[in-house]
Amino acid sequence: MARAEVVSIGTELLLGQIVDTNAPLLGQRLAEIGIGVYRRYTVGDNLERATEAIQRALQEADVVFTIGGLGPTEDDLTRDAIAEATGCPLIHDENLAEHLRQLFRSRGLTTNDRQFRQAMRPEGSASLPNPHGTAPGIRLEWNGQLIYALPGPRHEFVPMLEKIVLPDLAQRFVGEAIVSRVLRLTGIGESKAEEMLGELTRSENPTVAPLAHVAETHFRITARGKDKAQAEALIAEMEQRVRERVGEFVYGIDDQTLAMALVDLLKSKRQTVATAESCTGGLLGAKLTEIAGSSEVFLGGFVTYSNEMKQRYLGVPAEILESYGAVSEPVARAMAEGALRQTGANWAIGITGIAGPGGGSEDKPVGLVFIGLADANASHTARYQFIGDRAVVRERAVQAALTLLRKAVLLGSCGSL
Repeated sequence: MARAEVVSIGTELLLGQIVDTNAPLLGQRLAEIGIGVYRRYTVGDNLERATEAIQRALQEADVVFTIGGLGPTEDDLTRDAIAEATGCPLIHDENLAEHLRQLFRSRGLTTNDRQFRQAMRPEGSASLPNPHGTAPGIRLEWNGQLIYALPGPRHEFVPMLEKIVLPDLAQRFVGEAIVSRVLRLTGIGESKAEEMLGELTRSENPTVAPLAHVAETHFRITARGKDKAQAEALIAEMEQRVRERVGEFVYGIDDQTLAMALVDLLKSKRQTVATAESCTGGLLGAKLTEIAGSSEVFLGGFVTYSNEMKQRYLGVPAEILESYGAVSEPVARAMAEGALRQTGANWAIGITGIAGPGGGSEDKPVGLVFIGLADANASHTARYQFIGDRAVVRERAVQAALTLLRKAVLLGSCGSL
């Protein structure tokens, strides 16, 4: 198997200001074509340390990838680091420079000297086109090894990886293929799911391993084969065995979110949903409207943070608020019923709770959330006690609401919950 090492460059990565999601994706996609990632380095915007990391990676790797640091600013040092590490001096590529001029002219902008840093590349290298940004990538064949420099922004990195780098590598290397598939579960905890899977989690090829995730349970199935087709066949067989045991909780695979799965489910049934949110402040509606095509199923939502707004827009009775408080099952039910009445949707969800860090009491602690669900014939409420900070409580509440709605839609009625 060909060996790869990855150098992610950017001080913002070390400071935790940005989470590196590109390197994990790179490792996954390389494995699928039989190239294994043996080491990953993360360094700041420092020429000496970036050069040292690239030199270290070149000591053993067949392929070295750098991610980030290709922009026009002074701290974009990846080109310089590759030049230093390999002894290939930077040269000015007039074709790249002209491309930059045309690109900026088309946007009604003017160029400056700093922009033309992006027209520099190590001698002997080839530039990789970047239709989604200004910084081209780099491919350098050096000393029998390959170096790829890829841009850091996700919307630039992924197309360059998928459309240019992976096809190029597939032609150059033939090795053992490693393929992974992630099964995404909701409504069941990791330990319970692992217990139900039993000996499957001890399988060696394919392997079945849990992945940590907030408010959901994910299992990654990974198989090795002489080629991708063989590995995928092994995965398909194991996935069927997993689904036989926990299939009722599986809502999607790989990158499919619960909101995506729910939108698809509602589309298939030609049904609609509306939301009424308090503690989540519109987060549930945002999750749904992130999905392309959600306008077919999401009619709208209400963010009723105060009691006055709950009464005015959702018709929550004042006596219920006075008797039970805003964070209660009766209010969650009334919010859902009010949203259903106001919009005419097939389903409506109401969420009320205490996200924290303040506002809790002995009877109603921080993390307490009530979710109401209503359809034309019935309504249902559920009580949850979540653990975590404000952001986690809100995220868990949204996931719980999506899970509850998905289950009701599959059953056909709130009354069946």
